Amino acid sequence: MSVILENGLLKQQQTMIGSYKLLQPTITILLVNLMPNRLQTEKQFVRLLNFLPVNVRVTFAVPATHNLRHSAIEVADNYLTLEDIWHQRYDGLIVTGAPVDQIKFEQVDYWEEFQHLLQWRKTSVTESLFACWATYAAGYAERNFPVKAIKNKVSGVYQPSHVTRSKLSFGLEVLKMPQSRYFTVPALGVPRRLKVADDDELGAFILRDEGVNSTYITGHLEYDKTTLADEYERDLVIDNTTLAPENYFVDGYPVNSWQQTANQFFKNWGQLIVANTHKITAINLISALN
Repeated sequence: MSVILENGLLKQQQTMIGSYKLLQPTITILLVNLMPNRLQTEKQFVRLLNFLPVNVRVTFAVPATHNLRHSAIEVADNYLTLEDIWHQRYDGLIVTGAPVDQIKFEQVDYWEEFQHLLQWRKTSVTESLFACWATYAAGYAERNFPVKAIKNKVSGVYQPSHVTRSKLSFGLEVLKMPQSRYFTVPALGVPRRLKVADDDELGAFILRDEGVNSTYITGHLEYDKTTLADEYERDLVIDNTTLAPENYFVDGYPVNSWQQTANQFFKNWGQLIVANTHKITAINLISALN
């Protein structure tokens, strides 16, 4: 289907990706982009949203209290802030990762806004998806699953050892996910009802909380083939003992082995949005008739 860009840096280059289907429904998604390389992150997520089974209108936002250090003027001109959206409603919410998982949550400049976002999404969003740091932060703030900071970075492409059959894991015969994090969600501490995919050593990969219609992934399914390599080169400049990402380089070259997982996962997540949007519409209609 197509992705229609309401704003953002990518909109300067193109306003629609894919082929718009007039007879298909259109859903709205708010993407809170916390990554410093915002244009790249926009492209990565938009590519995956194009696999949703419906047309998608995407709005990009950043926390109003975030001290922007990268492309600050361009972001201010092309993004909404969270203060602009509190009165809005969206079918889907995506909150990206952020390079702050070595900072205490209370020291993150937009921590209060993030907590407000968690509360707001319960009444103003049909489905939510949290990635990497956003998962870590949501688990810490809402206490619905355990999170733990770790000293050594998890970096590479990994497969979980346990995958639960669910709507989110449908069609994922092989599940591979890029990981780039200084935290873990210990599998033993996660309630069984939340588990979708996890590993005894690396912890949770995918969690699902039906109570708040929220999905949590601990990695970066949106990453391009070279993203982990770029991060590795950056980290090497800071620390020349940095280990190379695991299960990623083949004969010295990065290989994208997770694209099929990413495409199918976002198709599945899109199906959840459509199903739950229709369910809420039906409930509201019945309530109005009564």
